[in-house]
Amino acid sequence: MMQIGRSRVFTSFDVAISMTPNPYASPKSDSTGLHASSKSHRLARRCLRLALLILLAPAVYNFICFSSPVAAGPDELRMQNASAWITWVNGFGFCLTAGAIWCLGLPLLELLTVVIHRIFGRAASVDAWKEALYQALSRAPLFSVLGAVLWTLWVAAIYQLGVGFYAVSVPIGVAAHLLAAGLYVPLFLRWYTLEHSKT
Repeated sequence: MMQIGRSRVFTSFDVAISMTPNPYASPKSDSTGLHASSKSHRLARRCLRLALLILLAPAVYNFICFSSPVAAGPDELRMQNASAWITWVNGFGFCLTAGAIWCLGLPLLELLTVVIHRIFGRAASVDAWKEALYQALSRAPLFSVLGAVLWTLWVAAIYQLGVGFYAVSVPIGVAAHLLAAGLYVPLFLRWYTLEHSKT
């Protein structure tokens, strides 16, 4: 009987110990939420890089047209040498910019989101703002296709058709700004909705 009583006491004690939370254990996180966030982050990064690849085509076209020599006379040899240096500098800057956007594009946008949230954010969390950013970037490839079309038309009109700079830059520039607004204005409205839905 004593052994049975002891076994019951020890069993109850063990159950109580097992049910007591460990104060030194690391806090558990919402793995589902973290998985969804990381998935959105990866999708946004892929979409941003895809948009960059799409825009590289008209960018290279513009670079080639801008860098091609206009005259080849001996009197303009010094101007040609200067143009060669300008071409190398522009090419280096072009590659550097493309590489920076490829590697640092999304982190810089996330940093900008954190800064804007710190200034204007009150109710919604910064993670909610970042999630809205990721959703906006998922539409970037479509907008980049339209932007590439506008960019190609601008280059062709100036360098191939000889249309005046301002005559083609004003309408295409307005269209390009409206196209970009279609990407960032819904993001700002989403941030505004997140803030006011919590109040």
